[in-house]
Amino acid sequence: MENVAQKNEKSISGTIKVNEKEVMEHLDGLVRKSVEDTLNTLLNEEADAICNAGRYQRSPDRQDTRAGTYKRKLLTTSGEVELKIPRLRTLVCATNFQ
Repeated sequence: MENVAQKNEKSISGTIKVNEKEVMEHLDGLVRKSVEDTLNTLLNEEADAICNAGRYQRSPDRQDTRAGTYKRKLLTTSGEVELKIPRLRTLVCATNFQ
């Protein structure tokens, strides 16, 4: 004799369908967005450290000023991400290659 849980499982097992392709595409998109946000944050923090001040921050200790950003694409296992590389006016650093 089947118990109630087994009957319920059988009755709904055919009604719920998961499209694995859509789920994987969604997860890849989330991973890609997370990687992109993390790398862009790290690049901005590195520029802040080099400048010795935050973006738009006035400071007597400022070493350099920002001059916008330029975009670069990076290919990851989850797909292509777009990095916004900060430009600095006077100093050249590892991320300020052109």
